[in-house]
Amino acid sequence: MRSPGLILLLCGTLLAGCASAPRPDALRLAPWSRVLRDQQPDEALAVVYRWRGRNLVFVGAKHSTRSDSHTFKLIAEAYAREHFNALIAEGFPYSRGPNAPRTLRWLETQTETDGFVMGGESVPALRGAVQQQARIWGGEPDDSDVRDRTLADGISAIDLLGFYTLRSVPQWIREQRITDGGDPRVTALIESELIRNRSRLGLSETLLPDYAAWADWYKQTNGQAFDRNFKLEEVGPLVDGDFSTNKISAAVGRARDAFLLSVIADHLGKGETVLVVFGASHLTILRPALDHMLGKPCYVGASLGPAPTSCFE
Repeated sequence: MRSPGLILLLCGTLLAGCASAPRPDALRLAPWSRVLRDQQPDEALAVVYRWRGRNLVFVGAKHSTRSDSHTFKLIAEAYAREHFNALIAEGFPYSRGPNAPRTLRWLETQTETDGFVMGGESVPALRGAVQQQARIWGGEPDDSDVRDRTLADGISAIDLLGFYTLRSVPQWIREQRITDGGDPRVTALIESELIRNRSRLGLSETLLPDYAAWADWYKQTNGQAFDRNFKLEEVGPLVDGDFSTNKISAAVGRARDAFLLSVIADHLGKGETVLVVFGASHLTILRPALDHMLGKPCYVGASLGPAPTSCFE
């Protein structure tokens, strides 16, 4: 399958029939800085764009595993206000194609216990798409693409592997698989994640072979032991963050957000009405590029209820 970026390149150079597609410009992505972080709303946010009679609704989620959370409610509002042709969801690779059996099998395993949904906001996003018969797409590039882009940016293979593994820790905490970085269960999780990440990134099995090697990498990188004092902000893509892992995260984030921008443009160019459910920081980073590509949004708000009906005509 050709990547969306290649499709758009072909549209711009060879295929006259693609001339009406929106033109993404990744140089307009906003660097994630302390200023942007501090301006971030406390709750999930929705932005509605109109482009040639079609809608893009982008739900910037506050990651949550609670069915009564604002994020879950905002996703439900999106489906109540619009019928979508495509959902683009965080955490799933685009290369799996539409309605990937693996993704749908994962959805079938998701249950709710006392309002806790381990799979987080991906669950209502995918379920709503199934109900509307919208095609489900992942919004993530292949890991080999991220690897190539970040290595070209000067990130080492060991730093990429170490960070890929570290970034799972906040998710494990949200899913209640561990309580913090000092939880004794973290060792087995880290070692399993290292195996998975070496495979997905196409890296040598000798790179960070076990938890001890990874913990040593973490200490050398962030200047402290990995323990219960681990902070969630250490995996954030802050270009001016306090931790070296912030810089690695920023490089990974640029690769992901540039890819997502191209995917959005590709699907709008096909005449689809699109729902995107990604973390709120991605929405903030993408806003300048989306505004440039699609024009100013029709609506921005923490609830879609007050959005004017003209946004959904």
